[in-house]
Amino acid sequence: MKSGYITVYLSLVTGILLSLLLTVMEGVRMHTIRTQTECVMDMAMDSALAEYHREMLEQYDLFFIDMSYGGRSPSFSNTEEHIRSYMNMNFRPFQIFNIPVGKDLTALTAQDVQLQQAAVASDEKGEVLKAQAIDYMKDKWGLSILEQAAENAGLIQSGGFLESDVEERRLETEEQVKNAILNKEQQEDEEWEGRDQELPSDVVNQARNEGILRLAIDNSSSLSSASIPVGTLYTGRDIVLEGTGLMQGIQTPSGIADTCIFLRYIMEKCGNYRNRKETSEISYQVEYLLQGRDNDLDNLRGTANKLLLIREAANMAYLYGDSGKQNEARGTALLITALLGLPELEEAVTQLILFAWGYAESVKDMRMLFDGEKVPVIKDGGSWNTPYSQLLTFRGHLSEYPKGQSGLGYEDYLQALLFLMPQEKVTGRLMDIMEADIRRTKGNSCFRIDGCIDGMRAEAAVSSGYGYQYTIARSYGYE
Repeated sequence: MKSGYITVYLSLVTGILLSLLLTVMEGVRMHTIRTQTECVMDMAMDSALAEYHREMLEQYDLFFIDMSYGGRSPSFSNTEEHIRSYMNMNFRPFQIFNIPVGKDLTALTAQDVQLQQAAVASDEKGEVLKAQAIDYMKDKWGLSILEQAAENAGLIQSGGFLESDVEERRLETEEQVKNAILNKEQQEDEEWEGRDQELPSDVVNQARNEGILRLAIDNSSSLSSASIPVGTLYTGRDIVLEGTGLMQGIQTPSGIADTCIFLRYIMEKCGNYRNRKETSEISYQVEYLLQGRDNDLDNLRGTANKLLLIREAANMAYLYGDSGKQNEARGTALLITALLGLPELEEAVTQLILFAWGYAESVKDMRMLFDGEKVPVIKDGGSWNTPYSQLLTFRGHLSEYPKGQSGLGYEDYLQALLFLMPQEKVTGRLMDIMEADIRRTKGNSCFRIDGCIDGMRAEAAVSSGYGYQYTIARSYGYE
């Protein structure tokens, strides 16, 4: 009777213990599923980020995932599938590596992965790409790279050299003088001494018509004529892939400091006339950022003409403040107007001579810049390089200048001009350059900058063969 009592007791206790044991085992299984899912999700996200685009890193020191993975069409679903695939590989490594195992106690499978957020390089008009480039420059150089871009741009802007009406005033003055001479010719006979009188500005104007590149570059035959298909690049496409913008915690680039750092990045990674980038689609890349034309020659010509206008305006400002040089021009004007019998044109002819002198000096400035020398934004007597005696023969003296002068070099002027441009336009054209250069490389003929991401938030739906469902989300990016 006593042993039977013990048997019933053990039966009751065993049932309770078995229930507890099974409950604990099931709790362990659920905890294991949760922990394994978290670990596998982290590994999958790391693996996805490890597939960064090699050429973006090699050429531009930027980390981005190309969502086309070398194909023709980038898509968020491609990256989602890569993450899901990595998860399932880590859930069941024994199927890949032939690892002998017993029973799979979790039997987990990633059923679906959705990108809830994705920071595409071109999002917010390129702010995602710009933010990473600025971080790269800060890590590489610190804040010591805040050079003179803003200050140089301020000198050009404050002097009003970009908005100067020098050319308009020159044309108006020239028309006034020519009309007066024409009227005089109609009134005088054929023996009038001033009939064939040539003005100093006429000689300079003949040079103007040849174009600045032929004057300022010693060997214009060496210029690049390469081109890019702008219509197929980022700024030429009507439809671009859009993400969700900068990831949380990433600061939007703003202010003068960030602009200067980004422009320094551009000057470091892009080629220009003075510093060409090897294996690039076009040689004058910074000039493309300024002009946006589809070929090197037009971009260089447009940039040179803009620099010429700045130099003309600055040089005319100096001439108007130098009484000695004005007196030299006025002396010639007095002689010419006396021969013409038009003393009332003295001031106008003086102005034409000054315009011609300013242009001759500006062409020499351009020759110096293209030769790698420096030219100050605002000149003084010591930095003026064209004596009045060489005005009519200035083309033969363009290479005669003192070396090693202080001021700004060609790249300094380019950087200042970039600073004065709308930065959205600069960033957009930079992405054109990146696409064009990367498409030259093997396996990247269809590369698109709007198919690249540098951060994402993914949500995965996981199911277990034992009937459990689990959802997990993770945010990862390059930091």
